[in-house]
Amino acid sequence: MKFGKEFGIHLEQTLPEWKDKYLCYKPLKKLLKNLPNPTPDTTDNNLQEWFVRILNEELDKFNDFYVDKEEEFVIRFQELKERIEQVKEKSGKDGVFTSESEFSDEMMAIRRDFVTIHGEMVLLKNYSSLNFAGIIKILKKYDKRTGGLLRVHFTQRALRQPFFTTEPLTQLVHECEENLELLFPLEAEVVESTSDTKTAPLPVGEGTSDVYRRTVDAINTIKGLKKESSTSNPLSFASIFGNQDIDTGAITGEDDSQSESDVPSTK
Repeated sequence: MKFGKEFGIHLEQTLPEWKDKYLCYKPLKKLLKNLPNPTPDTTDNNLQEWFVRILNEELDKFNDFYVDKEEEFVIRFQELKERIEQVKEKSGKDGVFTSESEFSDEMMAIRRDFVTIHGEMVLLKNYSSLNFAGIIKILKKYDKRTGGLLRVHFTQRALRQPFFTTEPLTQLVHECEENLELLFPLEAEVVESTSDTKTAPLPVGEGTSDVYRRTVDAINTIKGLKKESSTSNPLSFASIFGNQDIDTGAITGEDDSQSESDVPSTK
Protein backbone atom coordinates (compact mmCIF):
# COMPACT_ATOMS: atom_id res chain seq x y z
CA MET A 1 0.00 0.00 0.00
CA LYS A 2 1.31 3.44 -0.91
CA PHE A 3 2.29 5.75 1.92
CA GLY A 4 -0.33 8.39 1.11
CA LYS A 5 -3.15 5.87 1.36
CA GLU A 6 -1.68 4.35 4.54
CA PHE A 7 -1.35 7.83 6.05
CA GLY A 8 -4.95 8.69 5.15
CA ILE A 9 -6.26 5.48 6.70
CA HIS A 10 -4.39 6.20 9.91
CA LEU A 11 -5.87 9.72 10.09
CA GLU A 12 -9.33 8.18 9.89
CA GLN A 13 -8.48 5.75 12.68
CA THR A 14 -6.73 8.07 15.11
CA LEU A 15 -8.34 10.01 17.94
CA PRO A 16 -10.61 12.70 16.44
CA GLU A 17 -8.97 15.53 18.39
CA TRP A 18 -5.56 14.54 17.02
CA LYS A 19 -6.38 14.62 13.30
CA ASP A 20 -5.45 18.24 12.60
CA LYS A 21 -2.13 17.80 14.43
CA TYR A 22 -0.65 15.50 11.79
CA LEU A 23 1.36 16.42 8.71
CA CYS A 24 -0.71 17.99 5.93
CA TYR A 25 0.55 15.25 3.66
CA LYS A 26 -2.14 15.28 0.99
CA PRO A 27 -2.12 19.10 0.49
CA LEU A 28 1.69 19.13 0.36
CA LYS A 29 1.71 16.32 -2.20
CA LYS A 30 -0.85 18.20 -4.31
CA LEU A 31 1.19 21.39 -3.97
CA LEU A 32 4.29 19.68 -5.33
CA LYS A 33 2.38 18.26 -8.29
CA ASN A 34 1.22 21.77 -9.22
CA LEU A 35 4.70 23.28 -9.20
CA PRO A 36 5.82 24.53 -12.61
CA ASN A 37 8.24 22.33 -14.48
CA PRO A 38 11.75 23.06 -13.21
CA THR A 39 13.85 25.42 -15.30
CA PRO A 40 17.18 27.14 -14.66
CA ASP A 41 15.17 30.14 -13.41
CA THR A 42 13.00 28.17 -10.95
CA THR A 43 15.66 26.04 -9.32
CA ASP A 44 17.15 28.95 -7.35
CA ASN A 45 16.97 29.38 -3.60
CA ASN A 46 13.62 31.20 -3.62
CA LEU A 47 11.61 28.05 -4.25
CA GLN A 48 13.51 26.07 -1.65
CA GLU A 49 13.20 28.83 0.96
CA TRP A 50 9.46 28.97 0.34
CA PHE A 51 9.07 25.22 0.73
CA VAL A 52 11.33 25.05 3.79
CA ARG A 53 9.19 27.72 5.43
CA ILE A 54 6.12 25.53 4.92
CA LEU A 55 7.88 22.49 6.36
CA ASN A 56 9.15 24.48 9.35
CA GLU A 57 5.56 25.46 10.15
CA GLU A 58 4.67 21.77 10.13
CA LEU A 59 7.58 20.98 12.47
CA ASP A 60 6.41 23.70 14.85
CA LYS A 61 2.95 22.15 14.85
CA PHE A 62 4.38 18.70 15.65
CA ASN A 63 6.58 20.07 18.42
CA ASP A 64 3.83 22.08 20.10
CA PHE A 65 1.44 19.15 20.15
CA TYR A 66 4.01 16.56 21.16
CA VAL A 67 5.51 18.58 24.01
CA ASP A 68 2.07 19.50 25.37
CA LYS A 69 0.91 15.87 25.33
CA GLU A 70 4.14 14.62 26.89
CA GLU A 71 3.80 17.12 29.74
CA GLU A 72 0.16 16.13 30.16
CA PHE A 73 1.13 12.44 30.41
CA VAL A 74 3.75 13.18 33.06
CA ILE A 75 1.13 14.95 35.19
CA ARG A 76 -1.55 12.28 34.68
CA PHE A 77 0.88 9.47 35.41
CA GLN A 78 2.03 11.10 38.63
CA GLU A 79 -1.58 11.56 39.70
CA LEU A 80 -2.25 7.86 39.08
CA LYS A 81 0.70 6.85 41.23
CA GLU A 82 -0.58 9.12 44.00
CA ARG A 83 -4.02 7.50 43.75
CA ILE A 84 -2.42 4.08 44.22
CA GLU A 85 -0.70 5.27 47.37
CA GLN A 86 -3.97 6.69 48.66
CA VAL A 87 -5.74 3.37 48.04
CA LYS A 88 -3.00 1.51 49.87
CA GLU A 89 -3.35 3.84 52.85
CA LYS A 90 -7.14 3.53 52.93
CA SER A 91 -7.01 -0.26 52.69
CA GLY A 92 -5.06 -0.56 55.94
CA LYS A 93 -6.57 -1.54 59.27
CA ASP A 94 -7.43 2.06 60.07
CA GLY A 95 -8.56 2.87 56.52
CA VAL A 96 -11.89 4.33 55.47
CA PHE A 97 -12.91 1.62 53.01
CA THR A 98 -16.01 -0.17 54.24
CA SER A 99 -15.62 -3.31 52.13
CA GLU A 100 -13.36 -5.20 49.79
CA SER A 101 -15.83 -4.37 47.03
CA GLU A 102 -15.24 -0.64 47.48
CA PHE A 103 -11.48 -1.21 47.39
CA SER A 104 -11.87 -3.32 44.27
CA ASP A 105 -13.94 -0.65 42.50
CA GLU A 106 -11.24 1.94 43.16
CA MET A 107 -8.52 -0.39 41.87
CA MET A 108 -10.60 -1.11 38.75
CA ALA A 109 -10.88 2.62 38.07
CA ILE A 110 -7.14 3.11 38.53
CA ARG A 111 -6.34 0.21 36.24
CA ARG A 112 -8.65 1.56 33.52
CA ASP A 113 -6.92 4.94 33.73
CA PHE A 114 -3.50 3.27 33.54
CA VAL A 115 -4.54 1.32 30.44
CA THR A 116 -5.95 4.48 28.84
CA ILE A 117 -2.85 6.60 29.39
CA HIS A 118 -0.63 3.72 28.25
CA GLY A 119 -2.55 3.50 24.98
CA GLU A 120 -2.41 7.25 24.43
CA MET A 121 1.34 7.34 25.06
CA VAL A 122 1.87 4.58 22.48
CA LEU A 123 -0.25 6.60 20.07
CA LEU A 124 2.00 9.61 20.66
CA LYS A 125 5.11 7.53 19.92
CA ASN A 126 3.52 6.48 16.65
CA TYR A 127 2.45 10.08 15.99
CA SER A 128 6.14 10.99 16.08
CA SER A 129 7.13 8.14 13.77
CA LEU A 130 4.38 8.64 11.21
CA ASN A 131 4.90 12.39 10.89
CA PHE A 132 8.63 11.93 10.49
CA ALA A 133 8.00 9.32 7.80
CA GLY A 134 5.69 11.77 6.04
CA ILE A 135 8.35 14.48 6.11
CA ILE A 136 10.85 12.09 4.51
CA LYS A 137 8.37 11.14 1.78
CA ILE A 138 7.52 14.77 0.99
CA LEU A 139 11.20 15.75 0.86
CA LYS A 140 11.89 12.90 -1.52
CA LYS A 141 9.06 14.07 -3.78
CA TYR A 142 10.32 17.66 -3.62
CA ASP A 143 13.84 16.69 -4.67
CA LYS A 144 12.51 14.51 -7.49
CA ARG A 145 10.20 17.27 -8.72
CA THR A 146 12.74 20.11 -8.55
CA GLY A 147 16.06 18.37 -8.92
CA GLY A 148 17.06 19.80 -5.56
CA LEU A 149 18.96 18.26 -2.65
CA LEU A 150 16.80 19.41 0.25
CA ARG A 151 16.15 15.97 1.72
CA VAL A 152 19.54 15.38 3.34
CA HIS A 153 19.72 18.79 5.03
CA PHE A 154 16.13 18.97 6.25
CA THR A 155 16.04 15.36 7.50
CA GLN A 156 18.97 16.13 9.79
CA ARG A 157 17.06 19.14 11.10
CA ALA A 158 13.93 17.06 11.73
CA LEU A 159 15.93 14.46 13.65
CA ARG A 160 16.82 17.11 16.24
CA GLN A 161 13.25 18.26 16.87
CA PRO A 162 11.45 17.70 20.20
CA PHE A 163 8.71 15.64 18.52
CA PHE A 164 11.30 13.09 17.40
CA THR A 165 13.07 12.91 20.77
CA THR A 166 10.95 10.12 22.22
CA GLU A 167 13.32 8.67 24.84
CA PRO A 168 11.57 10.34 27.83
CA LEU A 169 8.19 9.21 26.53
CA THR A 170 9.47 5.67 25.98
CA GLN A 171 10.71 5.57 29.55
CA LEU A 172 7.31 6.75 30.76
CA VAL A 173 5.58 4.01 28.75
CA HIS A 174 7.81 1.35 30.29
CA GLU A 175 7.25 2.73 33.78
CA CYS A 176 3.51 2.62 33.16
CA GLU A 177 3.78 -1.03 32.10
CA GLU A 178 5.75 -1.85 35.24
CA ASN A 179 3.06 -0.29 37.41
CA LEU A 180 0.34 -2.21 35.58
CA GLU A 181 2.22 -5.45 36.16
CA LEU A 182 2.46 -4.64 39.86
CA LEU A 183 -1.29 -4.02 40.02
CA PHE A 184 -2.21 -7.47 38.73
CA PRO A 185 -1.13 -9.33 41.89
CA LEU A 186 -3.15 -6.81 43.89
CA GLU A 187 -6.13 -7.61 41.72
CA ALA A 188 -5.87 -11.30 42.59
CA GLU A 189 -5.83 -10.45 46.29
CA VAL A 190 -8.63 -7.91 46.49
CA VAL A 191 -11.10 -8.75 43.73
CA GLU A 192 -13.04 -11.33 45.73
CA SER A 193 -16.64 -11.38 46.80
CA THR A 194 -17.89 -12.21 50.28
CA SER A 195 -18.50 -15.78 49.10
CA ASP A 196 -14.77 -16.19 48.34
CA THR A 197 -15.50 -16.34 44.59
CA LYS A 198 -13.40 -14.14 42.34
CA THR A 199 -15.24 -11.58 40.30
CA ALA A 200 -15.05 -11.37 36.52
CA PRO A 201 -11.87 -9.94 34.97
CA LEU A 202 -11.57 -6.18 35.19
CA PRO A 203 -13.21 -4.54 32.16
CA VAL A 204 -11.38 -1.62 30.59
CA GLY A 205 -14.51 0.24 29.57
CA GLU A 206 -15.82 1.50 26.23
CA GLY A 207 -13.58 4.56 26.05
CA THR A 208 -10.45 2.60 26.87
CA SER A 209 -11.38 -0.07 24.33
CA ASP A 210 -11.54 2.65 21.66
CA VAL A 211 -8.07 3.90 22.60
CA TYR A 212 -6.81 0.31 22.43
CA ARG A 213 -8.21 -0.21 18.92
CA ARG A 214 -6.68 3.01 17.64
CA THR A 215 -3.37 2.13 19.29
CA VAL A 216 -3.21 -1.24 17.53
CA ASP A 217 -4.08 0.43 14.23
CA ALA A 218 -1.22 2.89 14.71
CA ILE A 219 1.26 0.15 15.60
CA ASN A 220 0.27 -1.90 12.56
CA THR A 221 0.68 1.16 10.33
CA ILE A 222 4.23 1.80 11.53
CA LYS A 223 5.16 -1.89 11.32
CA GLY A 224 3.87 -1.98 7.75
CA LEU A 225 5.90 1.06 6.76
CA LYS A 226 9.06 -0.42 8.28
CA LYS A 227 8.47 -3.67 6.41
CA GLU A 228 7.86 -1.96 3.07
CA SER A 229 10.97 0.23 3.36
CA SER A 230 13.61 -2.41 2.66
CA THR A 231 16.24 -0.09 1.21
CA SER A 232 19.59 0.24 2.94
CA ASN A 233 19.60 4.02 2.37
CA PRO A 234 20.52 5.68 5.71
CA LEU A 235 17.67 8.16 5.18
CA SER A 236 15.06 5.46 4.63
CA PHE A 237 12.25 4.93 7.13
CA ALA A 238 13.45 1.42 7.99
CA SER A 239 17.02 2.59 8.60
CA ILE A 240 16.04 5.48 10.88
CA PHE A 241 13.41 3.57 12.84
CA GLY A 242 14.98 0.14 12.73
CA ASN A 243 16.11 0.26 16.35
CA GLN A 244 13.21 2.22 17.79
CA ASP A 245 10.83 0.63 20.25
CA ILE A 246 7.66 0.83 18.17
CA ASP A 247 5.91 -2.37 19.28
CA THR A 248 4.91 -1.09 22.69
CA GLY A 249 1.58 -2.23 24.01
CA ALA A 250 1.80 -5.71 25.46
CA ILE A 251 -0.39 -4.78 28.41
CA THR A 252 -2.89 -2.53 26.69
CA GLY A 253 -5.47 -5.28 26.21
CA GLU A 254 -8.98 -4.60 24.93
CA ASP A 255 -10.28 -7.18 27.35
CA ASP A 256 -8.84 -9.86 29.55
CA SER A 257 -10.25 -12.66 27.42
CA GLN A 258 -8.12 -11.67 24.43
CA SER A 259 -5.41 -14.13 23.53
CA GLU A 260 -1.76 -13.12 23.72
CA SER A 261 -1.37 -13.64 19.98
CA ASP A 262 -3.83 -10.79 19.37
CA VAL A 263 -1.89 -8.27 21.44
CA PRO A 264 1.28 -6.52 20.19
CA SER A 265 4.25 -7.78 22.20
CA THR A 266 7.21 -5.93 23.60
CA LYS A 267 9.19 -9.10 24.11
